[in-house]
Amino acid sequence: MASDRATIDLRPVRAFLQELAKRDMRLHSLLVHWRGRTMLDLWQWPHEPDLKHKLHSATKSFTGTAVGFAEAEGLLGLDDPVVSFFDGRLPAVPSENLSRMRVRDLLTMRTGHGRGLSGATTRLRRTGWIEEFLEEPVAELPGRRFMYSSTTSHVLSAIVQRVSGQPVDEYLRPRLFEPLGITDFDWERDPEGVASGGNGLSMRPRDLLSFGVLYLQDGVWQGRRILPNGWPQKASTPHVRSALSGAWNGQELVPPAPDAVADSGYGYQFWTTEDGIYNASGIFGQECMIFPEQDGVVVVTGAMGDDTYHDLPKMIRETFRDAFDGTARDQVSEADEDDEVSQWVLRVREPEPLRASACRSGFREAYDFEPNEHGLRSLSVDVQADSVLLVLEDERGRHPIEHGIGDWVRQRTGVSVWRLHHSYQDACAPILAAAQWAARPGHDAVGDVLCLTWHFLEAPFIDRLVLRFDVDGVTVEHEVNVNSGPTALPAVRGIRRTSR
Repeated sequence: MASDRATIDLRPVRAFLQELAKRDMRLHSLLVHWRGRTMLDLWQWPHEPDLKHKLHSATKSFTGTAVGFAEAEGLLGLDDPVVSFFDGRLPAVPSENLSRMRVRDLLTMRTGHGRGLSGATTRLRRTGWIEEFLEEPVAELPGRRFMYSSTTSHVLSAIVQRVSGQPVDEYLRPRLFEPLGITDFDWERDPEGVASGGNGLSMRPRDLLSFGVLYLQDGVWQGRRILPNGWPQKASTPHVRSALSGAWNGQELVPPAPDAVADSGYGYQFWTTEDGIYNASGIFGQECMIFPEQDGVVVVTGAMGDDTYHDLPKMIRETFRDAFDGTARDQVSEADEDDEVSQWVLRVREPEPLRASACRSGFREAYDFEPNEHGLRSLSVDVQADSVLLVLEDERGRHPIEHGIGDWVRQRTGVSVWRLHHSYQDACAPILAAAQWAARPGHDAVGDVLCLTWHFLEAPFIDRLVLRFDVDGVTVEHEVNVNSGPTALPAVRGIRRTSR
């Protein structure tokens, strides 16, 4: 009976939430599984639990899982040479080091490359994602030095597709997703139809939790073995004892400084620690962390900047080691902590408030732009009493976006945002949009400045546009909350279109 009433210690959880808020580490969801039960299910507006979320590099752990299935089915061996899967696509004379590279070197990110290739640059290529990897000089003997690279994981995806005849998402559907009840997911593909192995998978946080619980349970789900026997141990073993992702210079990951200290190792597409904790991890705060000794799993999705998200895995490890192991709990203080965390859970579900603002109802103008860094060609504004219709034309086409005044409007858009979204560009992304009018500094008249906000519901991105109107035209500013590169584009000016 006592075990039925057992709960985690919420004191470190409360401190964790406070620290995230203090450091402006925006949390979209926090799910905590312990001893067979979901102990905490927190989601922050507007990222409702039935919405998918981009997992970014946590995708790699799913790609690695596909390799585990392929090995178990005899489709490949971990010691198979990488070049053996790419006849006709190799350099004319493959280097000796490239010829020595094995599948397990891809799994452990020890390819011998001198730099890491990122999805932020690879996604911009119209062809040749695999060639980008095969043509990269292999500076060292594979199997020795860790060099984190998303394109390395993409090559794993390509290998699984080559040996199975199916993209990884389709290969995993009957083997992994359907047994776990995961039916609502998207997995981006490269121009050749290969599922993006290093990033690009989107699913609901609760489904990511199921993935973590499956690993926690040694690959068994509801009494049925799902993962190949022994694969969770292989994947979570620290094959690399000290692993650092390297330093991002805007184009590539370069080796970290010689004095950099690693607090993690690396397994087969999972980050690992010496005490057995391991995790799937993605940029901007996407984590699925498994605590085998404590019988727990923690999932986080979020929107955290480059100066903070690197700290998140350590914060989760320290918080939930204590939360799962806490035994000296005072019943009164425990009740207080439970109430405070419960209030937090409810509070973050409240919509972001929109301040009341005057409205220039009836204002209608159109503006044209010279070639610019936004890719913006024209925009028109049509203001009604309770909404603003903005129609943007960019290199991707024409995009009408309706913004509520004092309210949020839900819709889908394919507007060009890749420059500020880690090079991601969805064809039809769900967003919430709202508009607020403000006065230009030094002016009394409200209506000179229009502030627009777009919440991307299945991603970490919040875009904010400021339109500053004058007699002859409009100046457009565009920024985002998080990005792997610049978080703002240079302001551009459009000229008011005269009536014909």
